[in-house]
Amino acid sequence: MAFEFVPVNTDIAITGFHSIYYFEFDIDFYHPPETHDFWELVYVDYGNINAVVDGVGCTLTKGQMIFHQPMESHSHIGNGQDAGNVVVISFACDSPVMSFFNKKIFTLEKNSQKILSLFLGEASNALGNIRSDYKDTSKLDFSKAPLGSLQLMQGYLAEFLFSIIRNNNTSSVTALKATQHTRQMAETSLTDSIIYFIQENIDKAPSLEMLCSRFSLSRTYLCRIFKDSTGTSPVNYWIKLKIKEAKKLLREGNKNISQISDILGYSNIHHFTRMFKRFTGMSPSAYKTSLKN
Repeated sequence: MAFEFVPVNTDIAITGFHSIYYFEFDIDFYHPPETHDFWELVYVDYGNINAVVDGVGCTLTKGQMIFHQPMESHSHIGNGQDAGNVVVISFACDSPVMSFFNKKIFTLEKNSQKILSLFLGEASNALGNIRSDYKDTSKLDFSKAPLGSLQLMQGYLAEFLFSIIRNNNTSSVTALKATQHTRQMAETSLTDSIIYFIQENIDKAPSLEMLCSRFSLSRTYLCRIFKDSTGTSPVNYWIKLKIKEAKKLLREGNKNISQISDILGYSNIHHFTRMFKRFTGMSPSAYKTSLKN
């Protein structure tokens, strides 16, 4: 008796993994827009985060997920109020069926959550632990993984993706649309991130080039969204923040003018004095004297 051979179609072929993370983001977390040539899924396990995709913003809450297709510009930003625990899995897949996941927000059902949990359990078993450091971009080390771990991870992830496609319904899927609200949300999130970056780099010389490079934005677009939100330019905001900090340090009286100039990253005390006088109408020494009077 002869039985005809029937090949198995591979509708979703996952060929490898680039990164697997479980992040605990604080309320002010951000990363600048990035692009890469592989898929990335982002699942919110707790709290919420904002995602910006090709200039369109959205909020992801607990149980929701978004996919970033290859070469899609994207960033993730804390909302300044709520922390968020986030699963990020980056993987290689060229299957045409993956187009289903473009520009959509998914609310996971229990079955899909269970399969994702199985994947993460096997990933932890294979890697020893799942990374939590955003700055750790080293190659995944599967050298000590038990027999079959990578294939099981491949199978679980494919099953997870199929479960989302099969469970597709209007209540669990939201299309990511470019509207005035979503674009405004993206611009506000980016501006908040730029402000946070400036605050963290108050000791650096104000540089529009540094901001453009850090956030992968053009000078025109960056200046426009920043001014729309704050009423001033990024460089002006940076300088005003420096002067505000200088006045605070002068009021405290623990540092002399030269030390304050160094702390705020000015090349010399004369430059610091000129900028202080330009924005306050008096020199640092005059301001210090006025405090005593």
